[in-house]
Amino acid sequence: MTMARYATLVTALLVGAAAACAGADGPTGASGAPGSSGAQGTAGPQGPAGPPGLPGAPGGDGTGADGGIPTSCLSPCHGFNGIVEQWKTSTHYATFVANLNGGEVPTWTGPGPCGNCHAIDALEGRVAGRVGVQGDAGVAHAVSGELGYRAANGSLTDSTYTGSAKVAAVTCVTCHAVTDQNDPHRTGATYTPGSFPLRVASGADDQAFIEKSPDTSAVTGTPAGKLGTANTCVYCHKSRKDVTNYVRATNVLSSTFWGPHEGPQTDVFSGQGGYHFAARTYGSSTHLAKLTCVDCHMPTVTSNGGAPNHSFYAQLSACQSCHVGATSFDVTGGQSQVRAALFELEAALNTAGYLTRSAAAPYAPLAPSELADGHFELDTPRPNGGPGGAPPSLTADQAGALYNYFIVARGSALGVHNPKYVRQLVFDSYVAVTGQPPTTIVRPQ
Repeated sequence: MTMARYATLVTALLVGAAAACAGADGPTGASGAPGSSGAQGTAGPQGPAGPPGLPGAPGGDGTGADGGIPTSCLSPCHGFNGIVEQWKTSTHYATFVANLNGGEVPTWTGPGPCGNCHAIDALEGRVAGRVGVQGDAGVAHAVSGELGYRAANGSLTDSTYTGSAKVAAVTCVTCHAVTDQNDPHRTGATYTPGSFPLRVASGADDQAFIEKSPDTSAVTGTPAGKLGTANTCVYCHKSRKDVTNYVRATNVLSSTFWGPHEGPQTDVFSGQGGYHFAARTYGSSTHLAKLTCVDCHMPTVTSNGGAPNHSFYAQLSACQSCHVGATSFDVTGGQSQVRAALFELEAALNTAGYLTRSAAAPYAPLAPSELADGHFELDTPRPNGGPGGAPPSLTADQAGALYNYFIVARGSALGVHNPKYVRQLVFDSYVAVTGQPPTTIVRPQ
């Protein structure tokens, strides 16, 4: 037997022997404990955006208590009784609305003088000295409100408006310097008193000018007095005529526009703007010594955070601090007395041929009904009231009397702005026209 065959046989015997010795299979053993977790895989790419969420809850009620707009953001301008709503009751606003589609749109802005008061940027331009003049002429105190000057040919001339407004609109930014830096609408900050400064200088020593010059040597205007914040009012509420240079030795009423402009309240309040007759002295009431325009026309409104009233109507409550118990502006019958005196002066001027309410020829004198209605502010000069229908020719004192009638009538309030001064002007004007004193008032000294 070969060795290879022998090895094969031995191997077979050993395997067989091992199989013969093995017992039956035992039961399956219990499972082992789980192995530890493997490392976390990397994140996959972000999936697409989901659908829009549901609408949020409604906003707050505006009180601020529930997350709405705080009421303080509406004060003092935009509340129901705020400055904007007050302004909407004023003549400034009414004039703006009436002018939107009115025939005076081109004349109230430019290129004439009207825009210097009626345009939204009127004061901005004037305090910067941007007024139009002829040639090399200049306005002596343009930045302080004066409008008139003497042109190269010697004539009295009004400076012209140089802005770009297209409609008469006196609004917040006309009087107040509102900028991107102080405007809460832009900054988001809460308004604080004094953050909207006035454009017109209103310090203790600042003064605005009325048009009346001290004498005929030059056209310089006259300071109206130290009126503080009321300096703003002076810029527009004045006659627009330098009566010192305007009334001459001989005056021809060739137009219904002769005389002072409407709204000459400062000429009266200052006690300086009327025609002063020679050998007469003139004074002022205590109103000028104690008050300014804003005291009566813009008293503070307690319910609006103490902000000034911007309706600009005189408030009787302002008078009652001095005139205790007053129930109207006719304190001690003062307005009634001036009204009676104006009726008397109006009748005298009409008899002399100086007054009309006609807008065009033929210019009729005032009718009895017009003489009785008390609307003195509607009267204008009569261009054909002279002999044979010619324009009346008046002496300086006669023209001065007519001028004084107009500033009192057009200054409104029946003398309240300066009771003493008004009585003096009306008394002296009546004497100049008739040669006799009026029967309705006594001249105060």
